[in-house]
Amino acid sequence: MLAIITVIDSCSTSSAASDELHYGAVSDTYAYLSPEAIVYASSISNLIATFPKFRNDAVNREVSSLKVSLSDYLGAVRDFNQSSRHKSLEAFEKYYKKIQKLRKFMIKDDDEVLNRYMVKIKTNINLLEASQSKTEGTSMSSN
Repeated sequence: MLAIITVIDSCSTSSAASDELHYGAVSDTYAYLSPEAIVYASSISNLIATFPKFRNDAVNREVSSLKVSLSDYLGAVRDFNQSSRHKSLEAFEKYYKKIQKLRKFMIKDDDEVLNRYMVKIKTNINLLEASQSKTEGTSMSSN
């Protein structure tokens, strides 16, 4: 019976050490991002992953390009690359506008779904940008 307790104890110790190591690696990657910024970036990432296909091929092509620009944006935010962040936001805006023009050719149900996704994405980008501005302002004033 004593051997079983020892085995269980050693497993839980190695698991805790593994969790600590994983947490350290994740927090180092996003060390400068606030917890709220991580939530906004995660929401955008989830929206990219779950974006549905529509019956309109032109919309689907633009959505694919929009998703690439959003992925580039998230990478730039993660890497703190201001130039790439700015370029990917410009690309996002370009595809966003094209999609808005194509919405009039969509059936009502698809248009409503697309609109929900677009609003959520735009909201999360605005919130992420605002949280980044707040973080940059704080780090500049503390220098």
